Amino acid sequence: MSRLIRLAVSGVLLGLVAWRTDWAKFAQAFASLKLEWWCAAAALYVVGQIFSTLRWQQMARALGFEHSFRQMLGYYFIGMYFNLLLPTSVGGDFVRAWYLNGQSGRRLNAFLCVFLDRFSGLLVLLALACLAVVLSPVTLEPWIVWSVYGMSASCLAGLALLPTLARLARLGDVRVLKIRAALGILKQPGLFARTTLLSFVVQSLGVLMVWLVGTALGADVPASFYWILVPMVSLLTMLPVSVNGMGVREVSMALLLAPMGAGKEVAVPLALLWFAVTALVSLTGGLVYLFGRFPRPQANANLAEELDDDGAIDHHPDQGRAGQSRAAA
Repeated sequence: MSRLIRLAVSGVLLGLVAWRTDWAKFAQAFASLKLEWWCAAAALYVVGQIFSTLRWQQMARALGFEHSFRQMLGYYFIGMYFNLLLPTSVGGDFVRAWYLNGQSGRRLNAFLCVFLDRFSGLLVLLALACLAVVLSPVTLEPWIVWSVYGMSASCLAGLALLPTLARLARLGDVRVLKIRAALGILKQPGLFARTTLLSFVVQSLGVLMVWLVGTALGADVPASFYWILVPMVSLLTMLPVSVNGMGVREVSMALLLAPMGAGKEVAVPLALLWFAVTALVSLTGGLVYLFGRFPRPQANANLAEELDDDGAIDHHPDQGRAGQSRAAA
């Protein structure tokens, strides 16, 4: 039923965009596309995923997962592939966690590692958006300013309340303790500095990638506004209300670009070509999944089973009271 609802939401939003779009101008925008700039955007996106893998590997090692960079890169691209196939833009994160866990019996830590990796990037992305609002050389609509600040505050509040939410969800004392230990890695100065720096590189490359797509279209959008546009649209597409953000991406892009004087004839091609970059690179993850020599996790386990980590905290040398400081490193 939820999948049908997401399909309906995407269909309605895309239909609304199609109804309000001047298709002659839309075709003209694609006709003037500079393909070399779009290819450069795709290449930059690949570089960004490599840095994302480095950040994820740093967090995984801090939680006791010793995988080679080649393995982590393979897992990351497989996750991107399933992000493309599954209904939401974070569905592949569960697949990444399955691969990271393997047969280690530390499923919850694997999920927390992927969550922290995603959350680190998101916080830095929103921080860049807040900085862009403060330094913006153009006058921004008040609703855009407060939307950026509101989303940033909500994410910080969600991180602070995560252990409390875990208790309310009745995950049990053992799992709550694991969540607190995992969050403790953010308090390690060296690790926090490295992962934050990598997140800054990753998110900056992501913004520049979309700017390159806009340049390929000849979009008349201030370069500084992309630092606000990309975080806002990225966060909205993560909401589980549509199929892979389709419809949400186009509508939010049109709403945010309207005050900049860019009509739907620019916003919609920009959204579609942005998605085309991510889709093309993500499809390479399908080749890794099919032909890479990576063990495949059990596909029949549901989320509840994956979170049902029966192993006691002291079953792993990086867990329990004696190893807790290392698990939080």
